[in-house]
Amino acid sequence: MKSIFREVTGFLKSDSIAVRRVVQYFFLLTTIYIGIRFFFFLEALRAGDTSAVKPGGVEAFLPISALMGLKRFVMSGNYDMVHPAGLTLLIVFLLISIVFKRGFCGYICPIGLISETVGSVGKNIKIHRFAAYPLFLLKYLLLGFFVYIILIQMSLPSIEGFLNAPYNKVSDAKMMDFFADPSRTTLIVIAVLMILGLLFRNFWCRFLCPYGALMGLISMISPFKIQRDKDACINCMKCTEVCPMDIQVHKAGTVHSPECIGCHDCVRVRANDKCLKTYKTDYRYITLAVFIIFWASITAAILTGFWQSEVSSEEYQFWLERLGQLSH
Repeated sequence: MKSIFREVTGFLKSDSIAVRRVVQYFFLLTTIYIGIRFFFFLEALRAGDTSAVKPGGVEAFLPISALMGLKRFVMSGNYDMVHPAGLTLLIVFLLISIVFKRGFCGYICPIGLISETVGSVGKNIKIHRFAAYPLFLLKYLLLGFFVYIILIQMSLPSIEGFLNAPYNKVSDAKMMDFFADPSRTTLIVIAVLMILGLLFRNFWCRFLCPYGALMGLISMISPFKIQRDKDACINCMKCTEVCPMDIQVHKAGTVHSPECIGCHDCVRVRANDKCLKTYKTDYRYITLAVFIIFWASITAAILTGFWQSEVSSEEYQFWLERLGQLSH
């Protein structure tokens, strides 16, 4: 056990390796695995096999339903058992953001990894900060729209009606069909986003993702902010150059920006061990902490019954057969 611990800590202490990237690829592979399992779950139900069990992790792609479930839980104390994994994951992601900045974006989100990877092979045209400000507003406007509709405008009975509606019960199957058989418009939008990602670094995450905007606002109370020592700084600008969110780290005292995804790439490439710091701990242990807290939370949810949907396979099959007839 001690030898394993030494190997793990030794790996974490290697500044030449972006440990964060290893964690990101692990979550990407996990997402692909869940998608494959969900595909075979749907195929089994369509073939009449109701013994199949839906993988709860697929509900991570139902953020609107999860946000409704969160409001319902806060207002009534009733947990959403139609998509409990979706609500559980939203709560876990918010808690991670409160403690470890936008840890979901920096370590867990597969779209974030894809966005960073696309940007790394692209042109990375710099957007002047004055032009970037209105672009930043786009994702906050999108977030504001969902917050207004769900958290302000929708009443508790309306939310409960939506969460228990047939459409919501099989909304993950609707989502699968959306990606498995995309329309021409969907393909055009994806192509445009890919081109923008190639031209402008991390375009989706920086300017369009409302989920990231929510995590960013929550993360502003996190104690684990990057701190720059002006006296130790040699103005090499490595920190700013490596930042996936294009934050001017080399000019900051403390990085308060909600755009910071807590990736600590800037600390990894710092010129010396004094110019950039993160709170009172080694930044590499934060990577390990995010990983452990995430999986510990999921395990706890599974053991306590807040993971698997109460919608039976028989009921799911019934509505799956009528999927094309269902709408909001």
